[in-house]
Amino acid sequence: MLYKAENGKLNPWEDGEFLESINDVWVSKNANSPWSFQIMFIDSVNDNWVYRREKSIKQPKSSIYIRTSEGIPYLKPEIQLLYKAGSSKVREKDFKDFQTMLPLLSPEEKNGLNFL
Repeated sequence: MLYKAENGKLNPWEDGEFLESINDVWVSKNANSPWSFQIMFIDSVNDNWVYRREKSIKQPKSSIYIRTSEGIPYLKPEIQLLYKAGSSKVREKDFKDFQTMLPLLSPEEKNGLNFL
């Protein structure tokens, strides 16, 4: 099942519905299954990712992902933390995620937090 994230809630993405302003889609096997993964749509200009909440924050799209040993791309932790911290009200769970991840970040990843 596909769910669109809007206004802090997850609602079913209806068959045939066009997502004009949705930036997040969550996926599960069915309504009773746990979340399988999240799809985040990014803003970009040419070959650059642009942070939607602060347009001066941007990087080449090729630099915001890393890959697992199997070659699966995922968003760098420091970019994900930026999204989690960027709302007008930081949720407690997002702050806990930051506290959990910070000691695990490499020096290079911590340097990536400088744009926050």
